[in-house]
Amino acid sequence: MHECPNCHRVLPEPPGRFCPYCGQELLPVPAAPWTPPSAPPAEVPAPPAPPAPPWGPPPPRASGGSGPTPWDLRHQIGIAAALVETTKQVLTTPTLFFRNMAVTGGIGGPLLYAVIVGYLGLLATAIYDAILRGVLGNPFGYFRGGDELERLFTSVHWGANLAVQVLLGPIFVVIGLFVFAGITHLMLLLVGGAKSGFEATLRAGAYSEAAMLLGVVPVCGSLLSAVVFIVIAIIGLGEAHGIGKGKAALAVLLPFLLLCCCCGVTLGAMLGGLASVLGRAS
Repeated sequence: MHECPNCHRVLPEPPGRFCPYCGQELLPVPAAPWTPPSAPPAEVPAPPAPPAPPWGPPPPRASGGSGPTPWDLRHQIGIAAALVETTKQVLTTPTLFFRNMAVTGGIGGPLLYAVIVGYLGLLATAIYDAILRGVLGNPFGYFRGGDELERLFTSVHWGANLAVQVLLGPIFVVIGLFVFAGITHLMLLLVGGAKSGFEATLRAGAYSEAAMLLGVVPVCGSLLSAVVFIVIAIIGLGEAHGIGKGKAALAVLLPFLLLCCCCGVTLGAMLGGLASVLGRAS
């Protein structure tokens, strides 16, 4: 809206050269300055989702997870908490644990975990065994001449065995783990299941050592820990290599089957030889 500078009356739109009311010549009306169109208001970003626990289950994958396990975060959450959480996950939800486990990244961390839990289980088994043998006496019947001498021999024998387990237990755990991983990985190669390398096999075996803590169960702890170890190892190998549980079970159980077959053949040959000798003697 424009006004006449002389009479100050509102001019019609568009204004002409002269004011229609007073006839005064009008000055050119300046054009309104150009302003760029206003940009649409920016969208307010949604607040970030709260971080998930560091050991929470990851999305499904084919093989070879990349998320950290509780044991990988031991420097942040503490060794004791990492040990308890890792052991709980391995024993209660092994599929999710091994699905989350990275198959590379070094063997030092998993090996340390295996030594700790394996040594604790080995120590508990050795202590129970020493106590049981001390109560039952010498099972081999040595020195039957006197009860005191027999008890002394039994105490010395199983005491020495306990001392060896205490001093050399970590070495036994490491040797046993590498022997298991080497034989199992060879079996995986034979059945076409070694898809993630030897480190994945070793890591699965190392975390499966959590089953050794079941050795604290009196009397049947050794048998229970062995059975649970085999089950967890089969699950771990299947997830680490991205193979079916059948191939993983075959890789774990095949050495035992071969050993049983060899023992059966050897025993059969010995019995056959003994029967032949007895037949000729008669």
